[in-house]
This record gives sequence, structure tokens and C-alpha cells, in this order.
Amino acid sequence: MQIAGWRTPIVATILVLLTSAPAKSGTDVYGPEFKSCPSGSTLQIVDCLNRYTKAWDKRLNAAYQKLLKDNPQAEQLRSAQRLWLKFRDANCGYYGSGDGSIVRIHAAACLRYMTSQRARELEELLTY
Repeated sequence: MQIAGWRTPIVATILVLLTSAPAKSGTDVYGPEFKSCPSGSTLQIVDCLNRYTKAWDKRLNAAYQKLLKDNPQAEQLRSAQRLWLKFRDANCGYYGSGDGSIVRIHAAACLRYMTSQRARELEELLTY
């Protein structure tokens, strides 16, 4: 079957992107920071991840506060941030809701990862 017209290049491009993109795995969540944590007890790993989360949270809050200053879109940002916090907490709460001690690590890794991603996003907005 041949697709005719202007859609052909678009469909071809989408197919190439879909078939060539690597499958996303949890490696982003369990990146270098996670790997730098001790391979000891669950408590040690969670404490380590929480320290990273706290550092990312400081960066996130600093960028957020800067973005709020003299910004005509401050109220939209405030609303988006509140919703993002609810989503992050619910999403990572899901990871921590299972059985076994490993879920505590999954939840802590989720919080660290999502907080780092949001901090980077807000920091990037400062460059606009």
C-alpha cells in the first residue's frame, strides 16, 4: 500500500522515529546519583536518595522563586507547580505502595528523579 500526497514524508518520519528510538527503561531513574549510593541496607540507600532529593529540591525552589518575580504568568506557574507536586507525590506514592522493603527504594528514587527533572525544567525556563 502506498501513501500519497504530503502525508508520506510525515508518516515516514514518524515510523523512522518510532522504530529507531530505544525503549525507555528505568535507567534514567536509577542513574549516576542512585549508583553512587551505598549498596548497604534499604535505610542507607533511601537516606542517600533523600539527600539528593533535598539538594534538587533546593535548586527547584530557587528557580521557582526567581520565575515568580515580576512574571505576568506567575499565577499560572503557581497553579502548575501545585498540580505538579500533587502528581509527583501521587506518582511516587504508587511506587511506595507495594510490598517489601524494595518499594521504599523505588519511591525514594522516583522522588529524586522527578524532582531533578522539574528543577532542570524550571532552571531552563530562566534562560528564556
